[in-house]
Amino acid sequence: MSQPTPVASQLELPTVVLLVDDQPIIAAAVQKMIAGQVGWEFHYCKDATMAVAKALELKPTVILQDLVMPEMDGLELVKLYREQEALKETPLIVLSSKEEAETKAKAFALGANDYLVKLPDPVEVVARLRHHSEGYKALRERNAAFAALAASEKHLQEENRRAADYVRSLLPPPMTEGLATTDWRFVPSESLGGDAFGYHWLDQSRLAVYLLDVCGHGVGPALLGVSAMNVIHSNAIPNRDMGDPAAVLEGLNELFPMDRHNDMFFTLWYGILNVDAGTLVWSGGAHPPALLVGPDGSLRELESQGIMVGAGLGMPYESTEVQIAPGSRLFLYSDGIFELQKPDGQMATLPEFVGTIPETHRHDDRLDRMLKHAREVQKSDSFKDDVSLLEVRYKL
Repeated sequence: MSQPTPVASQLELPTVVLLVDDQPIIAAAVQKMIAGQVGWEFHYCKDATMAVAKALELKPTVILQDLVMPEMDGLELVKLYREQEALKETPLIVLSSKEEAETKAKAFALGANDYLVKLPDPVEVVARLRHHSEGYKALRERNAAFAALAASEKHLQEENRRAADYVRSLLPPPMTEGLATTDWRFVPSESLGGDAFGYHWLDQSRLAVYLLDVCGHGVGPALLGVSAMNVIHSNAIPNRDMGDPAAVLEGLNELFPMDRHNDMFFTLWYGILNVDAGTLVWSGGAHPPALLVGPDGSLRELESQGIMVGAGLGMPYESTEVQIAPGSRLFLYSDGIFELQKPDGQMATLPEFVGTIPETHRHDDRLDRMLKHAREVQKSDSFKDDVSLLEVRYKL
């Protein structure tokens, strides 16, 4: 099967830093820190009462915001940013002279993305500015792409096809070498669902792997799926350890509440495979269980314990760890592979799909066999929902 190639971005967005601080000495220090960064723009606003207007004019990729200023309370200014449609998703780093847990909590509650006690080492400042800016620029690029897809209902079917191709282009190429290798299949439905998945190395030994499924069909769910995928891949969840699956789901639950995303939520399975320790730790939000097949053919279902992501703010998630033997295979999938209508009107079930795995996994074309079985069950080649299949092989 031919593999997707990345689509080059058509938007070359600069990194635009806006500092809001009443002290010119801070502005001089920050400007000096980032002076050597190619393609970066620095803008300074001393008057807090002009900060919102300045941000709307500049469209920064990240805002550095002081908390203590004579013209306006910094926390109130954070709130004013988030009341502006154009600034709702702009990354905001709060600068403070004190390390106060209560102040941090208020800042994050009002919409801040990060918190710095000024001024840290220049290396850290540049790293945080780049981290937030790159994630935001990628999000703006994707928003622009999907806005274009939704522009004409007359060509909705063609737009959905193009959207599916775009989603496919964002999926990572299979890994064919190393202690962990991967393979996948993605079959979008005609109406386009919200499936997305990926994997990336957190360090030399830990591989993050995940698959999510947004409720509903159309460009909206696809956009949400891509946005969530981008956040995970960019490690752009503030103050969350991406090596802690439960923390990742809790962070995503805060970033994508239903009431801010047209009542859409998504299921998610997120795991960390440590290829050196031979462990797999995971957490799930209402997603079908991942299937761990041992080298002896034994099958274990890795259940999701938490609720759908976005369905309830403040809900906790749990991480579970299991040893994984060399020669094991891990299968992640979306419900489109088993929620199938049979010709007699009955619906296929998850246990029926799971029951095919012990035999299917023995074959080199196992993912294709899964798709073939699903098509035979429903007596149709097309699916009513997206179908995603992701396989991770450990030390094979």
